[in-house]
Amino acid sequence: MNQFFAIMTALCLFFMAQVLSAPSLAQERPEPELEEMARPLSPKDFDIRNGMGFRLHLNNYGFGIGGEYRRVFSRYTKGIFEFQINNLRDESEQSFQGYWGYTVIPNKHNRVMVFPAMFGLSRRMFAKNLSDNFRLFVQASGGPVAAFVYPYYDHDLFDMGFRPQFQGLSQQQYDVFQGWGDGYFTFGAAGQLSIGANLGGDFGNIQTIRIGYYFNYFPDGIQVMEPYRPGENITSFNFDLPPEQQAPGVLETASDRQQFFGTPHITFVFGGMW
Repeated sequence: MNQFFAIMTALCLFFMAQVLSAPSLAQERPEPELEEMARPLSPKDFDIRNGMGFRLHLNNYGFGIGGEYRRVFSRYTKGIFEFQINNLRDESEQSFQGYWGYTVIPNKHNRVMVFPAMFGLSRRMFAKNLSDNFRLFVQASGGPVAAFVYPYYDHDLFDMGFRPQFQGLSQQQYDVFQGWGDGYFTFGAAGQLSIGANLGGDFGNIQTIRIGYYFNYFPDGIQVMEPYRPGENITSFNFDLPPEQQAPGVLETASDRQQFFGTPHITFVFGGMW
């Protein structure tokens, strides 16, 4: 019996020695050679330098259309010139639609269309970590903007700065194509900061989506909403006098001229490169 226990003890010691020696043997095995990752592709690899695309721009003010031109500066950097036509409005605007489809925006004074022309730079990010089918980038753009401001209703019908609905004198607003003859241009600056992605492995096609923040600044300001509202002494209103010459208490300031307009945006671009 003692001999049997001695044999079993020897076998256990032998297996324990094998287990304990296994890690040291594994460490002595040669490691496989590291495979070099292929360098991320760029338009320069295909001798592509230029591109043009059609833009669809969506933001809190509505939607706009435009175009852009791209110029490849380096493997991961592009210069961009972009132009678009877009609406501009006050953030407090609310639209109400009647039973017959008639839409009205209370207290709106002017419509605004803007024409920004911006120059920017786009830089690809994480090129070594993300597939060439999803080329992530950041972009910053800025430049001049022209705004065409035209009346939402016939301002000349009552020269007082607001519509006298409280007097029972109703006015129907213009549609989007009316009132252009009374409009004027004002100029300012526009800009945007965005992050986006170029989609697809074909560098000859432009399929881009951008998400970011877009803004306009006009030093002279734009009167989007009604500048005045009825005061306590509205019964003494003189229709022959402009608002600034009315008696005290007849009119109160309703909305000031607005200089800064900012909104998040999403932009889709489709086109080609060569």
